[in-house]
Amino acid sequence: MRSRPARRTNSPLWPAAAWLALKISVVCLVSPVAMAGTHEATQFSVPAGSPDEYMQAGAAFARELDPSVEISFWDSQIGSLSVSRVEGDRIKCILRASPDISDALKPLGRFLNGRLEPQAQAMFALAHEVGHCKLRDAFLSRSDGSAADASVFPWLAQEAAADAYGILSVERRLGTGVPVREAVVLSRMLSSSVYHYVSDALALCRRNRTDADAVQCAVTTAYYTVGSLANDEQGSPYSVDSKPELIAEIGYQKVAQTMRVYQSIAQYKAQFSGADLSRFAFNEIFRRGNSRYITAVSSQHTDTTHGLADYYGFKTGELVTDDQRNVTALRIDGADELDWLLTLGAVVRTEDGNSLRKGDTGR
Repeated sequence: MRSRPARRTNSPLWPAAAWLALKISVVCLVSPVAMAGTHEATQFSVPAGSPDEYMQAGAAFARELDPSVEISFWDSQIGSLSVSRVEGDRIKCILRASPDISDALKPLGRFLNGRLEPQAQAMFALAHEVGHCKLRDAFLSRSDGSAADASVFPWLAQEAAADAYGILSVERRLGTGVPVREAVVLSRMLSSSVYHYVSDALALCRRNRTDADAVQCAVTTAYYTVGSLANDEQGSPYSVDSKPELIAEIGYQKVAQTMRVYQSIAQYKAQFSGADLSRFAFNEIFRRGNSRYITAVSSQHTDTTHGLADYYGFKTGELVTDDQRNVTALRIDGADELDWLLTLGAVVRTEDGNSLRKGDTGR
């Protein structure tokens, strides 16, 4: 039996329908590129490395000290860093560190090796960074509701305070049988001939039962260090065997002369601005809803977008622009992240050509 030939139609509707179907098919194929405009080409995320077992243990300990801490590991940087971001009426501690214990403690690690086990080193390294956040938080969340800026302390005093917090925290966790105090103090003195403040200040920290005791020790150490520096500048009117309380009192008096006190943390958030990022040029290349896509260039005209994302923990990825260029950008989501960027000293040139800086309203 022969098969029946297909029926051929001469209806004028057939070519139109076929053309319409073909047109729809082609549009569906090209529309994601041709009609999407500027869009994300990759997932935007914080650059991250994979921590070794020691840094994992250190991170777990840091979360015991501050359950809300945000910890991530650098992709290519060396050392460690903590920053405090004001979110609403609370302080968020953000911690970035090298994923490898041998890099996380540079340059101190080479002096700690052989004096302290690697896991204890990692615990101290991340507790030290949490200590920076706790010091800032102690001044930003004062009992009377006011807020003060701990950056008034010189960097050496902040480092000494973070060391004191880290030492007491690890001692409380591992016991005084682990020589963290001796190892850190000796290693600091070997790495810097002027670093002896922690050893002397710890004499003022007579209790270590709770985290609050460690925080108080950090605050006291910061003041003691300022007092020691001032005493040295004045020709050491107080001898080395003077009571540490006398040295700390010099620090209290000196800091009180320069520390700015805000009425509340909200006023601090609205007014305080640092200068860390002031040397970079930030350009907003796209905005969608509450998200801004921003590039960063150094004063030497080098693209530093990925490097800053890696260092500070910003989200980054590839953006495809209207003219089909692939651009590495930061994605800043919402008012708190934008405020944090501006607080670090960034000035952002927006799409419409205006400059956005800390204190601007209506953003």
